[in-house]
Amino acid sequence: MRFCDINPFMRYAELQPSVMSSAPLSCSYDYRIFYIIEGSANFVLADRTLPISAGTLIYFRPGTPYYFDGKVKVIVLNFDLTQRQADQKKPLRPSKSVSTFQSELIFENDPPQELSDTVVIKNAFEVEAKMQECLLRYRYRTLFSDAFASAAIKEILCYVAQNAAQAEAPPLEIVQKIALFIEQHYDKDIDNLRISHEFGYHSYYLNRIFKRSTGITIHQAVMQERMRMAKRLLKETALGVHAVAAEVGFPDRSQFCTAFKKQVGCTPTEYRKQKARA
Repeated sequence: MRFCDINPFMRYAELQPSVMSSAPLSCSYDYRIFYIIEGSANFVLADRTLPISAGTLIYFRPGTPYYFDGKVKVIVLNFDLTQRQADQKKPLRPSKSVSTFQSELIFENDPPQELSDTVVIKNAFEVEAKMQECLLRYRYRTLFSDAFASAAIKEILCYVAQNAAQAEAPPLEIVQKIALFIEQHYDKDIDNLRISHEFGYHSYYLNRIFKRSTGITIHQAVMQERMRMAKRLLKETALGVHAVAAEVGFPDRSQFCTAFKKQVGCTPTEYRKQKARA
């Protein structure tokens, strides 16, 4: 869907005065926005853990595994992005674990690109009034409560999308650093786990932002760089295939030849002969 087509339906709003540790990871069946009123905790996702405190706004889509580790007072909004399921007034409680989550029960899960990822915004104090308004519209209902709440949630979502767009720069900087790291260490035993340790992020998160930016995974980027250098060595030097394999980070000739043929379409020996005739 397009962002301009969003017409939120608020299914539930509540002020939870004392959210404690609620491990293991659970999943919700509708969209969620949390706003931290006071306290501090960790917001734990499947791929990373984020410290949160008063003024933090959290947005995520249905089916996102999460839990809080700590004690916070929080305003919770459960909602859909459209009115298509507005006849189903009652919210579903989150699953108690990922293993018991039933994805077929999700009300809807087709957000615009701007809202496709989890967004955590610190110092989002300017949206507190809108969160409080949603809470009041849910508790004290009038003929126009749903319309006012829908407008307030859409305004909050605009704030979320705008901040998410502005936050794209740091991930892009990380992607560039990963690409440079691969260029400098392609000949070493590097994989997603080592790269995640190098940059201090979970490997799943790094791979996701890298693929979103480049169109390929980190592993594919490593292989591309190794093949680029292998082709150069085969073309410009007299090194044997075994030596070329070692130069570009492969432990043995057989593994190198298999990977080379898969990437390039011919064996290293055939490639060298083709370039010699060219």
